[in-house]
Amino acid sequence: MNSRYPRRGVYVLPNLFTTASLFAGFYSIVASIHGHYRIAAIVIFIAMILDGLDGRVARMTHTESAFGAEYDSLADVIAFGMAPAILVMLWGLQDFGKFGWLGAFVYIACGALRLARFNAQVHSASKRYFQGLPIPTAAAVLASLVWVAVGEGYPWLTQVSEYIALGLVYVLGLLMVSNVRFRSFKDFDLHGRVPFALAIIVVLVVALIAVHPPLVLFLAGISYVLVGLILTLWQIRSRRQRRRRGMHSN
Repeated sequence: MNSRYPRRGVYVLPNLFTTASLFAGFYSIVASIHGHYRIAAIVIFIAMILDGLDGRVARMTHTESAFGAEYDSLADVIAFGMAPAILVMLWGLQDFGKFGWLGAFVYIACGALRLARFNAQVHSASKRYFQGLPIPTAAAVLASLVWVAVGEGYPWLTQVSEYIALGLVYVLGLLMVSNVRFRSFKDFDLHGRVPFALAIIVVLVVALIAVHPPLVLFLAGISYVLVGLILTLWQIRSRRQRRRRGMHSN
């Protein structure tokens, strides 16, 4: 075989999971158009599970490729950018006129920019932290909010959630393209031993999710966002204090 002409082709197994995630995002859009908002929200979480599996399968089977990384990002734009934006827009943002659909567009555009920046910095970025809010987390916050609002059957809750969603599409969009650092948990060793207390915490978390999945997932997503903001502000404050101490010592 001539080494000047590399073999063409793609790895099937990890890309099957990526395609399934893409299909879930498309199905969520179709469900939103037909007014099945609860189903649309749940399918976005299914897309998140599939999106998490494609990378792990690629690493486990040693089938990582540049094509797979680019395909994964394109699928993420649909599943975690377009799908949740259309979901919240058709569900509750239409009542806000231009501010509503512009917010949905800002969310999609910022999500695409976030993925493009991630791909450009993938070899130089820190593995412990994400620069900017990950787009699957942003999608989870919006999807769980809609899931909570339509699942309880309380009109007042839906009205309040619509205002919350209006603010979130702008806030989450800006956080995705910000320099705020969020923990990636990529350095967490799943194959090594863990403290027994951590195993108990995992069991309790699973139990809480089973009690009320949409509410727990929404609170977990919001908590992740708030922790990232607090840690970043704390780091900025610490750096300024060190600079001031250095100036005074000189």
